[in-house]
Amino acid sequence: MAALDSKKTHRNLKKKGFVESPGDHKYLEFFHENKLVLHTKISHGGKSDLDDYLIKQMSVQCKLDKKQFMDLAKCPLSKDRYLAILRDKKEF
Repeated sequence: MAALDSKKTHRNLKKKGFVESPGDHKYLEFFHENKLVLHTKISHGGKSDLDDYLIKQMSVQCKLDKKQFMDLAKCPLSKDRYLAILRDKKEF
C-alpha cells in the first residue's frame, strides 16, 4: 500500500508549477501558456498521509497513472517531462 506525505506532495507539486486556487479547499491548478490545463484537490484533513485512494484520485486529476503521479509527487518526474506527457495525451 502506497502513501505520500500530503505536505511534501503539496510542496513538490508547487515546485512543478502548480499554483494554489483561492477558496476553502486546497486545490492546486496547473497552467500552461496562461491556460488552465487541470486542477487537483489535496486533502487537508487530520491525516498527514495520502492513502492509495487519494493518490489514485489525484493521479486521475493530474492525467497520470499512479506510478507517474508518485514520481511527480516525489520529484523524479520533472516539470518538462510532465509537460511532455500532457502534450502526448493532447491535454493542451
